[in-house]
Amino acid sequence: MNFFRRIYSFDYMGHKKWWFALSAIIIGAGLISLFAKGGGNPLKGLNYGLEFKEGTRIAVIFTKPAALGDVRAVVTAQGHPDAVIQQVTNSSGKSSFQIQTSTLDPAHQAALQTALDQRFSIDPQGGWNLSLVGATFGHQVVSSSLKAIVIALLLILGYVTFRFQWKFAVGAIAAELHDLLVVVGIYSLTGREVTTATIAAVLTILGYSLYDTVIVFDRIRENQPKLSRMPYGDMVNASIWETLTRSINTTMIVLLPVVCLLLFGGATLKDFAFALLVGILSGAYSSIFVASPILTLLKEREPQYRKLKLAARADES
Repeated sequence: MNFFRRIYSFDYMGHKKWWFALSAIIIGAGLISLFAKGGGNPLKGLNYGLEFKEGTRIAVIFTKPAALGDVRAVVTAQGHPDAVIQQVTNSSGKSSFQIQTSTLDPAHQAALQTALDQRFSIDPQGGWNLSLVGATFGHQVVSSSLKAIVIALLLILGYVTFRFQWKFAVGAIAAELHDLLVVVGIYSLTGREVTTATIAAVLTILGYSLYDTVIVFDRIRENQPKLSRMPYGDMVNASIWETLTRSINTTMIVLLPVVCLLLFGGATLKDFAFALLVGILSGAYSSIFVASPILTLLKEREPQYRKLKLAARADES
């Protein structure tokens, strides 16, 4: 009970420097990892999946029924555990798959073909098609995603400025950038593979992070006229206390299916779930410990709130 009393009466804005320092340490560690692993180029500091690399793509059709898990087991046994395997629709009704691996030399190509043929019997009529692919698709995904992020941030800036005030918008954008940097940094630190599912999860995180921030900002705006004689930091604290239960409940409910996906989902779903897990936790943190403190810093520079803050300090002394 004492713990809950403390979190619902804690001076969050009075410890702004601690929250900024914690975020700086996490983001700084991620940036150092990105630059170190990328040899000075942060874009190369991530462990990209096959979608972002050159490799060998194989279209194979089997005459025997084949399940995705069985095909993956054979491919893994041949030394390609990171291969991307997809089951595709075939008009003939036969089992058809697309397999992408790192670039294979002729010997490894022959060994993989033999192993699959012995297990599932490759269709002799065009059942094995092999081609070399570049990283064009992955680069297109990254390029499109970066454009989407920039456009999303600009729209967020415009919406929050119109709905609230430009100082609120600065806090919201800072929280969004914080969450993006945290996710990218943790992926670099852990060496976890970045796939197209990861990119999709990062874009999803933007929406969740903004939602959590707007909940707090909306209560701050409601409290401004009612608590106008209170120093701005104290008023923000009161707003956080009032929305804390909702924020905790929302985060916990969202995390439940994400954790289940991470524990029990397939390889692609786990990549998606891991990015969501990191982003949701970061988003819940940033709405209180990044967006709100930045807003407080900006608002406390306004004459009326600066006077209230100085008066409060004088009373304390």
